[in-house]
Amino acid sequence: MSDSSAWRDVASPTTAVTARDIVELAISACEAAPEVPVIVFEDGVQISRADFRAAVDRFASWLHTRIEPGDRVAIIMHNRIEYMVAWIAVAAKGGILVAVNHDAGRYDAHHVLADSRAQIALVDSETEGLVAELEPALPDLEHVVLVGGEEPGGLDPFQDPKAPGIEELRVDPAAATNVYYTSGTTGPPKGCLVGHDYWIRFTQLYLDCYGMDLDDRMLCCLQFFYNDPSWEFLASLQAGTTLVAMRRFSVSRFWNVVRDHKVTQLFSLASIPSLLLKAPPNPELDRETGVRFGLHVGIPKDLHAEMVKRWGFPWMEAYGMTETGITVGVPLREADRLIGSGTIGIPFPGAEIRLLDDNGEEAGRGEPGEIWMKGPGFFKGYLNQPEALVDGWMQSGDVGRRDERGYLYFVGRKKDIIRRSGENVAAAEVEDVLRSHSRVLEAAVVPVPDELRGEEVKAYIGLTDETSVHELSPTELVVHCRERLAKHKVPRYIEFRLEPFPRTASMRVKKSALVAEARDPLADAWDRDREMPDWAGRA
Repeated sequence: MSDSSAWRDVASPTTAVTARDIVELAISACEAAPEVPVIVFEDGVQISRADFRAAVDRFASWLHTRIEPGDRVAIIMHNRIEYMVAWIAVAAKGGILVAVNHDAGRYDAHHVLADSRAQIALVDSETEGLVAELEPALPDLEHVVLVGGEEPGGLDPFQDPKAPGIEELRVDPAAATNVYYTSGTTGPPKGCLVGHDYWIRFTQLYLDCYGMDLDDRMLCCLQFFYNDPSWEFLASLQAGTTLVAMRRFSVSRFWNVVRDHKVTQLFSLASIPSLLLKAPPNPELDRETGVRFGLHVGIPKDLHAEMVKRWGFPWMEAYGMTETGITVGVPLREADRLIGSGTIGIPFPGAEIRLLDDNGEEAGRGEPGEIWMKGPGFFKGYLNQPEALVDGWMQSGDVGRRDERGYLYFVGRKKDIIRRSGENVAAAEVEDVLRSHSRVLEAAVVPVPDELRGEEVKAYIGLTDETSVHELSPTELVVHCRERLAKHKVPRYIEFRLEPFPRTASMRVKKSALVAEARDPLADAWDRDREMPDWAGRA
């Protein structure tokens, strides 16, 4: 069977994307059904398409004299309707929206704001203080916009009635629209540039392969600073229906939101199904959700059958990167047959996948190889970084294998990356923060297996000569990291090392040897979740 033969075109005429850019898509969708809500939150807050279009127009007018095409606008906010308003308004002016994790610490927030050279920052009441603290060290930052007050009017004070409306603006469909900072193998996170073609392809791909119509509603349970909520938003717009959004993922609220708002499609990643399965079963309601299917990145193979049995609908795997969007997935028609197989699926239409061994040769069937991807609408490169694609191919750093039917399986990662609950944590970034402590001489950060989160962050710590293990507590290191890093990057396990670190010829810490020394990597490690059960940063 060919890679594409399992895909069936389920798109209807209403979901055929004819827009060249996301601004045209949004305007057309709003004009076609002005009374339909664009988005509704779990607490009932919503906005009609007509009002959304007007809000975009107002904020774009304020931006008119403040940014030029290519200028960056950072957004560091919790989930609010104004997040999507700002995105479309910035794109209408040719600007680029820089997504910042609202849980970022001083260290990582400063890196993103400085590296992107953002000229405007949109904040809410909870992130305003962080940006104010960093502002003196950000010479490019000219305006800080506080999005407050009653939603969805948080941007209403920012408008210029004399500016032209968005329908008069000329949008370049080849332009970049967003920067997402992703953790690399070395150094701090890199800014991944994506554009209109990325979003149009992503939207059309989902609608073609899985379908969505007026009776469907997708649930967005993720924070808006991820890239996934944006394509979910556009797909719902294009399909003429309403996106249902949570303020923040919650096991206790999840299924009530699904039922109350008539959700029919789910998209999730990382540990979400595992967390949902840990809630007590409810035989009367678990199968009364109305959900048709769930698409998930990273389905736990051993829990797949239990997920389907408990909730009564198919869960399908998908795979991709921020740089590429989803490139591999399981077709709906194959979902039942592949329960518990562990496959990530086959390439989506238009995508090509190669598996290369260490010699750069194609890996044989069943043999592991690094995943390389090629397709339309991939990212435009990394901000302030050299070219990232090799003849149009994206090197993933992940290892996979292919079976005799062409289905792909994720094997592991080549990168020095910890994948915790769907978040990429660059070991080098955490190590830099740990080394910044006055009593830490050396630090090596590695992943350790975790049933709930996939992987957890463990730090080996070498102390300065004048410091004993009694003078520096793991708690102090946690506090040190939490002040500088997002919650998910703070080490859970800490082990003080009394012997010299094993090193390579280039004097780098040889982590493979470090890990291999102990049969149980947690036997001598301090556990933050056990020793600090009330820690506010626990995630």
